Amino acid sequence: MEFRKAERKQAKLKLGIAGVPGSGKTYSALLMAYGICGDWSKIAVIDTENKSADLYSHMGEFMTADISAPFTPAKYIECINSAVEAGFKVLIIDSLSHAWSGEGGLLDMQDKAARASKSGNSYTAWRNITPEHNKLVNAILQSDIDIICTLRSKQAYIMTTDGNGKQNVKKVGLEPIFREGFEYECTVFFDIAQDGHLATVTKDRTELFDGKTFIPNEETGKQLAAWRNSGQEYKCQVCGKAITPDLYQKSIKKYGVPLCSAECKAKYDEQSGK
Repeated sequence: MEFRKAERKQAKLKLGIAGVPGSGKTYSALLMAYGICGDWSKIAVIDTENKSADLYSHMGEFMTADISAPFTPAKYIECINSAVEAGFKVLIIDSLSHAWSGEGGLLDMQDKAARASKSGNSYTAWRNITPEHNKLVNAILQSDIDIICTLRSKQAYIMTTDGNGKQNVKKVGLEPIFREGFEYECTVFFDIAQDGHLATVTKDRTELFDGKTFIPNEETGKQLAAWRNSGQEYKCQVCGKAITPDLYQKSIKKYGVPLCSAECKAKYDEQSGK
């Protein structure tokens, strides 16, 4: 086993924004996306919310792709791959929760699998559905594009008392509607409250927002882009050419070193006496 010096690379941003309906997830995601890339034409939105992204078309000339039921992981993966191939810089998935709890989503797939099995055991039905979940999460995490996922939060109502002693009903968000643990896969995961559209972070690998309460905006995106760009580039070990994170990881797995082409592989073998 060969050890190497720890070094943060320029990995693509994978962000999550969770909140109850009306908390401002889509609007915040669009502002952050523009802050990240600075070009509305390079922003794409996967819209599962009945064309709700179109309501923000006045903000800039971003592109949308509508997904309707069934909300299968395969549909999301196809859209992610299409966004990468089209050359977009930032992809907003609005919302990822439909892939979990929407019609034809993972919970629906699991329920149908359990009903179709001889045992009817809902637990063992996950054996076939979990790989589909993993494919979707891996597509998000490994794709060569910055991604912002919005997720609905389970909501509850609590009683609050204002400064005059008057009681009010307040809607608050609980955990995001998706399989447990997704937030810890993200670069940063934001929770947005309906009251004031204020955000806090559940997970923050950047250390930019930990312990802060703020309204996500264009400047938030600029801060994230600056953090990402401060990392080291992924480069071919032979020619020094910049390569994508995906190619870097595949090359490391296959050859043990980052290489950009068969030509560089041949040169590496020659230099190392293989």
